[in-house]
Amino acid sequence: MKMPRIRTILFMIILLFIILQLFYGLSFLIGRFFGTGNIIIVDPGHGGKDSGTIGINNSFEKNINLDISKKLSKRLKLMGYKVILTRNTDEYVDNNQRANLANRKKAKVFISIHCNSVENNSNANGVQVLYYPSEKNNNDVPGNELLAQTILDEVLKSTKANNKGIVERKDLIVLNQTNMPAMIVECGFLSNEDEANLLEANKYQNKIVDGIINGLENYFNYK
Repeated sequence: MKMPRIRTILFMIILLFIILQLFYGLSFLIGRFFGTGNIIIVDPGHGGKDSGTIGINNSFEKNINLDISKKLSKRLKLMGYKVILTRNTDEYVDNNQRANLANRKKAKVFISIHCNSVENNSNANGVQVLYYPSEKNNNDVPGNELLAQTILDEVLKSTKANNKGIVERKDLIVLNQTNMPAMIVECGFLSNEDEANLLEANKYQNKIVDGIINGLENYFNYK
């Protein structure tokens, strides 16, 4: 009578051992895939004493940037990505600190969220993406121009906004001091009344987020 019981206990122990091995093996693989080398940095531009541009409707760029960035971060995390925000409150963060954070975390990509503005021209409108004109990363991933164009294409699809193109910028710290593909999404013009009002609306912000996420997924598929 004792032998069947012993066999049952041994069987349960072996089964538990196998289950634990499968669990920890899966956890290890997930950790490898979504670990340090697969971090996405989301950078809400400006903040604190630096309000960025002030919209024609008296909106603050820093607040819109943070709203869109939080939505983007939340969506990416739900998809399984590891995301770090350079700020998650209304605080001032130096641009060198933003770039250093991305480099220290060995991020896969750096996405900075901003809004545009033009003095004495309330007609300008649309989405623009800024990038550093160099294949400056060595992480076995496609470079900056492809990232910028892919993101722009998808944001234009989701928002139906005017195409202001991708623009080379060598002078911006978050682009020239980061070691991974990096770009700045100029989500619209706060100097344009219609676009300024759209940029404050949750529905439109979510459309921007949709486009960025679709662009990122297309970009990663190029690898």
